[in-house]
Amino acid sequence: MAAYSPCTLPLELIVMVADYLGPLDLLNLIQGHPHIAPLLNSQHIQAHDENGHTILYHIVEQRLEYLIKPLAKWIPRSSIPDNEGWTPLFQAVRNSDELMTKALVYAGSDVSAKDNRGKTALHLACYEDAVGIVQILLDHGANPSAADCEGRTPLHEGFGRNTVILQKLIKAGADLNPRLMPRGLTPLYFEAYLGRADAARILLEAGADPSIQTVTGETILQRAIKGSHTEFVQLLLDAGVDINVRDFQHGVNAILTAAYWGADDCIRLLQRAGADVFAVDYRGCNALHRAAMAGKVSTVQLLLKEGVDSSAEDNRGYTPLRYAVEGVYRHGGSGDIDWEGLIRILEDVHKSPFFRFLHWMRAKCYFTTKS
Repeated sequence: MAAYSPCTLPLELIVMVADYLGPLDLLNLIQGHPHIAPLLNSQHIQAHDENGHTILYHIVEQRLEYLIKPLAKWIPRSSIPDNEGWTPLFQAVRNSDELMTKALVYAGSDVSAKDNRGKTALHLACYEDAVGIVQILLDHGANPSAADCEGRTPLHEGFGRNTVILQKLIKAGADLNPRLMPRGLTPLYFEAYLGRADAARILLEAGADPSIQTVTGETILQRAIKGSHTEFVQLLLDAGVDINVRDFQHGVNAILTAAYWGADDCIRLLQRAGADVFAVDYRGCNALHRAAMAGKVSTVQLLLKEGVDSSAEDNRGYTPLRYAVEGVYRHGGSGDIDWEGLIRILEDVHKSPFFRFLHWMRAKCYFTTKS
């Protein structure tokens, strides 16, 4: 029996068939008859399925980079977004496909296109930690300061990623202090959350402002303290941040933040920088109140040695001991906090002549200096 031989259809008929095919079937046709690719028109390339996906989407998804060149003349006008606002370029970037990204960019894909949330391909490249793609997009005019609908820029998306991305964005002229709403967070704030001192150093040396507060008044220093990121804290102190800045709602400053979060090493750094360990917030709580209400035993011990008044009452008349007792009732003695041990420590202070004398002398020196 003779071997099967596929029939050869006239090109005109194949192109007519293409007029009735969906994007995926059209791609299959091109793969079987690659010589018809130059004969396709914009109508073929722009046809999309129920998800908004065109043939270019499927080419990108299947990583068929060799098909981009034959279709290149249609790409600038046919890189239409899908239902999420993603163009084929977005898809290539999400796949971290550097070859496909380069092919699409060279064919004229719009590097400034935004999806439904206002993000560009550069946002996505930074998020995906795709260093090579970031450089390709920047080389072809991508805006390093482009902001999405919430004010997030590529520099925000680069937090926690390769610091080379930060350096490339900065070199391209990225805005160093964009604010992500609704909280007003800068890229340096994001890095403070992770405590990445190397990233902080890059941003600070480039001119990022370490004194910007969030919409609630929280400082970047306070954010770093919450994670006990001592190296990051030291960088901010070296940059000259004001250690006495308070948030807007409760009047909490750096030392009070450190007390609540049990950041003992940060307390020591702040003290060396001149922080007032006797500071109180707008509710009348001192550092010892805040450490006690959070159940931070070692911090309470540190503050007692520094002479913070354990008998001081806040605006409600609560002492640190009262907060420790409430902690037992709130948490039922469960968890990792030794509430009973904390209560004993605070009770023993008032039995110790040494601690009573120490607190009296520290308080006298403090108020004498203030007056």
